[in-house]
Amino acid sequence: MNYIKSYCRIVMANAVLNGQTLFESDGRTYTMHEFLSVLYERLGTDYRKFYKMDALSKLGFLASEMALAGIDRETPKEDMGVAFFNTSASLEADEKYQQTIRHKDDFFPSPADFVYTLPNIVTGEIAIRNKIYGETSFYVIHRFLSDIICETVNNMITFGGMKRVLAGWTEVNMFTGAFNCLVMLCEAGGISGAGTPDSRTIVAGAVEANSLTIPLADGELEKLYM
Repeated sequence: MNYIKSYCRIVMANAVLNGQTLFESDGRTYTMHEFLSVLYERLGTDYRKFYKMDALSKLGFLASEMALAGIDRETPKEDMGVAFFNTSASLEADEKYQQTIRHKDDFFPSPADFVYTLPNIVTGEIAIRNKIYGETSFYVIHRFLSDIICETVNNMITFGGMKRVLAGWTEVNMFTGAFNCLVMLCEAGGISGAGTPDSRTIVAGAVEANSLTIPLADGELEKLYM
């Protein structure tokens, strides 16, 4: 049996780590990028590329910062992988870039926008940040499907040689400004999740990361996603 050792849930109103609320909007209305910027500042993370990212990368990055709060980010991790899923791919970045090439008479292609027009950019950002050298994938499916996510992660562990997989759902709706995220650190059974805490990414009062033993199963993911 493989397990979920920590998880982060981010929705429009709040951010939760291992069941403990780390940030909530208290009734204030934020735009998508405002909320993500406020959460970034609340976490006290120092990562200069953050403000250049598209919303999908910001969302996945912030969730990974919390889910991996007890991991030594400086140690290379050849036996750790990343698998993210969503339904809109990189549509927000695609549309933003399209605006720069839409009209022949107003043609100004933006490399800063173009770089994010693949959804797997977020998994690459996370892998670089945390020195994750194992399998890294991004899957676009038509909705949140816990069975597909579980099967993918379990296969990465069982057949792909990964001992840990950072996995989850990172969805950004460019039309409504809504976002929805569940990111989990999953481990092979029998592996200790203890790491070296990185004080730069642990907010005061947060629960200890990598301390859960939730079975990596369809029903458990559904509960976390509710």
